[in-house]
Amino acid sequence: MNQAFSARTEHPGFRRLVLFTAIVTFMMIVIGAITRVSESGMGCGIYWPSCNGLLVPEFVNTAVVIEYGHRLFALLVGVFALATLVQAVRLYKDTPRVLYPVILGFVLYFVQSGLGALTVRLSNEWLSVLIHLANSMLLLACYLVAWVNVRSAADVEAQAENDEQRGTLPLTEVIGASVLAYSVALVGAVVAGNNAAYACGTSWPLCFGAVWPSAQGPLQTLNMTHRLIAGGLGIVLLTLAVQVWRSRASALTRSAIAFACVMYLMQAALGALVIFSAANPDAVKVITRSLHVTFAAATWSAMVILSGVTWLQQSYRKQSHSPVQPQSSTARSATIFN
Repeated sequence: MNQAFSARTEHPGFRRLVLFTAIVTFMMIVIGAITRVSESGMGCGIYWPSCNGLLVPEFVNTAVVIEYGHRLFALLVGVFALATLVQAVRLYKDTPRVLYPVILGFVLYFVQSGLGALTVRLSNEWLSVLIHLANSMLLLACYLVAWVNVRSAADVEAQAENDEQRGTLPLTEVIGASVLAYSVALVGAVVAGNNAAYACGTSWPLCFGAVWPSAQGPLQTLNMTHRLIAGGLGIVLLTLAVQVWRSRASALTRSAIAFACVMYLMQAALGALVIFSAANPDAVKVITRSLHVTFAAATWSAMVILSGVTWLQQSYRKQSHSPVQPQSSTARSATIFN
């Protein structure tokens, strides 16, 4: 197997590093969700990067603890992002599909920091919170893409060579599902930012019996839009799962689609739980809504991984079946990975 293609066995330390960077970025998103749902975003006032004008604030209430913890964790993400960039430049400067996502991730981290400062200055205005979340999801995607390209490339080649008859998912459909997963998270943030989470009361999956409750008001319509997009994602995932089952797809693809489906089902179940917990104490609502955002981010992560794996598979097959320049297995591997 080509040396470049099996980079994951050459540099296991980098593979772990980029995975840890993705994990801490994911955790930052989760802590951000807790901060938003618990209404702790202004725990440090309008000060940034200080908290209430102090480097280490007085922890007078829970809001200060949560917001300050969120900022400290964001700083930890920056440390991992820098370390990942340094190692990527050192080890993968000739491998664009690993290097470029890491560079983009480092840039997006600074964008994320700037958006965090802007969000504080705007007193957590919902649009700034939305943009902040959108960027953090893209930041997470960068490190997941880099990890997939390091971790999965050798597996893709090995499985493709062992069984040329195995099917692959349509890349356009997988990317479409990824866009839907991204949209579900962002529209959910709009719902939360406009206090529309309980606009439909405890009715689910419809909004007071209506598929499109425009006559009931804009908040009800917004809430139902979120549900419809989530339902569309479920239909697309089901379609992809059926295709995987029928096409005898590789174990790599089966694992990725199974992970995506499980994360989606958890997200949907928690979405229903959010609705049914409307009358529960605030602490219960904070927990259920935070978990809902957590699994929305997990579903997005799963779709990014599935998209990366699908793209690797199709890229390898195009190279291996190219009639223009026949290549050996070793040469094909070098071409596809660089």
